[in-house]
Amino acid sequence: MFYDGDISGKRILLHACCGPCSLGAIEPLLSDGGLVTLFYYNPCIVDGEFERRQEALSAVARHYSLPLVVPDHDYSKFVEYASPYATAREGGERCGLCMADRIRTAAVYAKDNGFDMYTTTLTVSPHKSSKLIFSIAQKLDDDNIGATFLPRDFKKRDGFLRSCRLAQELGIYRQNFCGCEYSFNNSTGVRS
Repeated sequence: MFYDGDISGKRILLHACCGPCSLGAIEPLLSDGGLVTLFYYNPCIVDGEFERRQEALSAVARHYSLPLVVPDHDYSKFVEYASPYATAREGGERCGLCMADRIRTAAVYAKDNGFDMYTTTLTVSPHKSSKLIFSIAQKLDDDNIGATFLPRDFKKRDGFLRSCRLAQELGIYRQNFCGCEYSFNNSTGVRS
């Protein structure tokens, strides 16, 4: 069952896709009294870009004095399940598999490491379906996999706009594509 109660004093693992999106989620969680740890698990992001985003997220973690967990980065894991969908449209099946991998890994890590719950910054982006993200987390919950999910749609109340403004104010690198080679290759030369 999703958690919908008071989060004050609760240990929350926040799966973070990047520094800017984390900015749209951290403040609402902290203002509600949550004890936030950032979790940078994103095997979908190509080498070079992964490190650049990790550096940006590290700056955000330092700004808020938050712990940051960075599991080993293995892009080949992403390619293994995503390559059959290399030409799929953005937001399609490949993206669903990618989000499911990241959400599942966060859920399991949260449970294995004593967190009260977990959530994700993926809901900050207007390009990601919160409905899909919540359905992935619900399936994990139904199968009793991982910790309890905290369903927060961080794009609400101008969360995305706020994340963009804060990234600019703090000088945080803000990328212009999702991070995987397929999103870049399937574009018209502009990273999406």
